Amino acid sequence: SCRRHMRRRMAHGCGRLSACASRISSTTELRWRALVFACLVFGSLMIATGEHESTQAATNWYVLFVYSGLLILTAQMSDTATAFFLGRGDSVWTQLRYIFLGSAAPRRDEALVEPLARGEVGFWTLMPSAFITWIFAKSIQNAAVLGGYFGVLGGVGYAGWYTSFASAAAVGYVLRTRHGFTSLPRAVERCYGPWASGCFSLALLFRLWNEVWSNASVVASFYGEVHSTNWWIAVALSTAVPATYVVMGGMRASLVSDQLQALLGVTMLFSILGLIGDDMPGGLGEVWSFSPPGGWLDGGGTLLGAALIQGLTSYPFHDPVLTDRAFLSRPRTMLAAFFVGGAIAATFIILFSAVGIYGCYVAGAVKNGAPVDVARSLSSAAFTFINLVMMTSSLSTLDSTFTSCAKLCALELFGWLRLEKDARPAGKRGPLAPADSSVTSAHIALGRASILSLALAGALNLLADTEALSATTVSGTMVMGLGPPVLLLLAWRFGAPDGVSGWRQAPLAFLFSFVPGIVFGALYSVATAKRYFTDEDGAAASEYRYEALRESLIDRLAMGTGPYSLLLGMNVIGHCTCFGGCAVGFAVHALVWKLPRTIGEPTVEDPKTGERRPRPGHKQGGDAEEAEPAQAVGL
Repeated sequence: SCRRHMRRRMAHGCGRLSACASRISSTTELRWRALVFACLVFGSLMIATGEHESTQAATNWYVLFVYSGLLILTAQMSDTATAFFLGRGDSVWTQLRYIFLGSAAPRRDEALVEPLARGEVGFWTLMPSAFITWIFAKSIQNAAVLGGYFGVLGGVGYAGWYTSFASAAAVGYVLRTRHGFTSLPRAVERCYGPWASGCFSLALLFRLWNEVWSNASVVASFYGEVHSTNWWIAVALSTAVPATYVVMGGMRASLVSDQLQALLGVTMLFSILGLIGDDMPGGLGEVWSFSPPGGWLDGGGTLLGAALIQGLTSYPFHDPVLTDRAFLSRPRTMLAAFFVGGAIAATFIILFSAVGIYGCYVAGAVKNGAPVDVARSLSSAAFTFINLVMMTSSLSTLDSTFTSCAKLCALELFGWLRLEKDARPAGKRGPLAPADSSVTSAHIALGRASILSLALAGALNLLADTEALSATTVSGTMVMGLGPPVLLLLAWRFGAPDGVSGWRQAPLAFLFSFVPGIVFGALYSVATAKRYFTDEDGAAASEYRYEALRESLIDRLAMGTGPYSLLLGMNVIGHCTCFGGCAVGFAVHALVWKLPRTIGEPTVEDPKTGERRPRPGHKQGGDAEEAEPAQAVGL
């Protein structure tokens, strides 16, 4: 009796294992996961049998290798446009229930039929994704560096850029619920024409390219000296890994991995703070009250002022990593996710500035609080934790960067071309929405090719001598001209086929703002460019390449105190110039050069449900472009 019972249980268990194996073998990701698992085993053996400078060095490679393998092993394949570009699809838990419990099999094509009925991006998917994708590796490095110069005010100053969440959420909400647009580039093209759309896309590509090299270089600093063999291997891995799983799954793979990375990032942050608190005589509370001999540098408030100006008016609009996410969930869900995620991200940045403050405590003076240097003064466990935080922030940022690149190139740039099976009316061109019937597997292939191209271009830029901090301040200053025309979209009045007349298309409103911003940004970039060299004592040193130009600009434009007074002054004056240029350009088209009036989208989104509903003056199912074909004509 007992033996028969045991045999039945064993047969039942074998049957369940066989069923699980069968369901696993039917998944699209099996062949990729089997290959990655084999590579993971082989790589681990190579690390174990190789020669390393220390046990800590071997541990660092294990962490990078295993963590990278985990991200690829858990990635999801996307074979539909809504999954690859919008992140809609079955959750990890749905997949696990199917594999281990035999629940209903995931249906990959259902998102095309009714995207809100199944697989939508909810709060608990979007919020951690928005939060962790904006915890850039270079951002937390800068937070620590600024903490070493200005104390906690340095962290607060850098957190000022995180007001971008509120600006991006407001713009995304209005464009969706009032104007009915499915992306920011489509709105720019509708209101400002193809030339403005092209300039906007180039600015976004510049930002994405910056993200690749700046984040990869920060992670590589934990593995060797700049341009050493180990440094380049770390660059290659930290770039290739997110490119690999995003090529597999697009936005869906990025969103799923972001949940894991957000949890790990927060866990590692509090572990680091705990170790710092244990080493301070007064505990962690002493970090926030500590002041080095002679006090902190002046200018933390000046940095905060510059950050708030950029964050509230222009900075978020040149980063598609953030703005793309404003169009994924239902509008109200997106608002909640952005405000909560933004608050968590800003808090994370402020708390991480404790690393730089601790560096000053150890040195007994104000100093550069670079995490890699501070980590070496702590225990080996702390070094691993800080390395993990950097790795988590870098990979999460890069996977989102590659996702945005795929959408920007495949849909918004190649949307101007008419590929095979393009269902749009003859002669109609422009940015495509992911759910458009004209989006085919060819666009997914183009997106994947653009990911690989950006990864290569970003990594190769590290052959040059660049500075990670400049990727934030300089690119943010260069694109200050995006703010006025994007904010003007909030108040834009669109016409309808049988309703009121809309405002005229105004390409000069965009260009008269965008071009001055580029000029101010380029001027700031040249004035703050540095030359790096080795001094007579053999120590690394630097100096400004164009000191006379920098001093001249400081005398004329600087506002506030400290090293960021020129940044604040140029942003105040530059933003005022850009807003004035936008107003002048708009007036030219309203009064002199009268282009066709803009017609709004035929439907808008319901704020609560996200369902499309007709706009007043539009017939249900109408097409804004068909109503007035000439509206795309512009500069």
